[in-house]
Amino acid sequence: MTAVHLAIAIFRRHRTPHAGVFNPYVALSFAFVPSPWLWPSTVGMAVTLIAHVMWFLACEVLAPAPAAVASQRRTPPGSDPDAASPRRTQGFEQATVLAVLEEAADIKTFRLGRPSGFDFTAGQFVAVRIQIDGKPHVRCYSISSAPDARGYLEISVRRQGLVSRTLHATLRTGSQLAINRPAGQFVYPSRDDRPLALVAGGIGITPLLSMLRHAVTSEPTRPVMLLYSARREEDVAFLSELRVVAERHPQVRIGLTLTQPTGPTPWRQGRIDAAMISQYVGDPSNTVFCLCGPAPMLTDLRAVLQGMDVPEGQIRFEQFDTAVAASVLNVAATAEPLAGEAATRAPRASAHHVTFSLSGRTATIGAAQSLLDVAEAEGIAIPFSCRAGVCQSCRTRVVEGEVDCQSDVLDPEDRSAGFILPCVSWATADCVLEA
Repeated sequence: MTAVHLAIAIFRRHRTPHAGVFNPYVALSFAFVPSPWLWPSTVGMAVTLIAHVMWFLACEVLAPAPAAVASQRRTPPGSDPDAASPRRTQGFEQATVLAVLEEAADIKTFRLGRPSGFDFTAGQFVAVRIQIDGKPHVRCYSISSAPDARGYLEISVRRQGLVSRTLHATLRTGSQLAINRPAGQFVYPSRDDRPLALVAGGIGITPLLSMLRHAVTSEPTRPVMLLYSARREEDVAFLSELRVVAERHPQVRIGLTLTQPTGPTPWRQGRIDAAMISQYVGDPSNTVFCLCGPAPMLTDLRAVLQGMDVPEGQIRFEQFDTAVAASVLNVAATAEPLAGEAATRAPRASAHHVTFSLSGRTATIGAAQSLLDVAEAEGIAIPFSCRAGVCQSCRTRVVEGEVDCQSDVLDPEDRSAGFILPCVSWATADCVLEA
């Protein structure tokens, strides 16, 4: 019986890891240990055992284990319990670099350990945050691996700016990289048995490669055509894999064209045009097209496809904001100009008020203030990074009222649950934020 009391006391100590032995909850539990020697009768030992068990249960209520406390704090009263799940974390999580792969002259793939809850659909992207000269920088990169690869995810990065150059120069196997959960509306067109044409320009191949990898494993009978345009032969990424896919999957056709070849080449030359589409796509009007590449290419191809009688609803293209396009679509832009552009086109609020439910404060919204601006002015901490409606660090729920969120990266589930990105959101009426 002494051993039983000792085991309960040690378990009490284990359930209170940050308390010393002389913590009153722990000390009283250890005080029961000598009780069998003080009251050795059967009745005495039974009474003290029952008392010790009741004391242990009382301690679970009075001094719960830290994990339980943390769980309670993560889910404020009235909030969505799913918001505390890994899939809905607002902040960045550290991912371990498992491998670094050379894909082309200026393109590297970084294979990252996939954090718990980072489920995604082929075509989506992740936001990456790194420190350069003491300042945080956030960029978004498409996921190039397939969702089916459960243990990792890959981003393929072209060296073309400050952040991408830093990633190329510093990331090694074993490095840590801060990433946010996957997002984006440019996704694989599932539940559709029509042929799929993936049209890529330059680094725009990355989300389409994820779609291709997903298609051959999840829909092995669906015809898929990949049309890929690069400047030179050394700029073609994933060439060896594309050859293997074409050889092993008869439903897949791959066409490659070079726009600026430096010498004789076995590949087609020129841009992707109506002739190339007709060569590889048997019935364009009955095909779903997914386009990703530089903005001028997207504009031209949409006109070409419309001229081939492809319905507008069957033409899907990357709709990242400017900050994302800088990383994925080879458009020279940064998050900072986007924030300015968003402010220019944002509705101008009149005398509206915003209440921060968790902080218990109410503020009047200025004519040109975003909801994040108001929170900062009131000293209310809402995490943020890009201020461009891209990285989702500031993701917050609207409890009441009307808000115009000018970002397309939130998925429909988030929007229906009332989530917005305060950095690019403006109140159109009095509102209440969960912050």
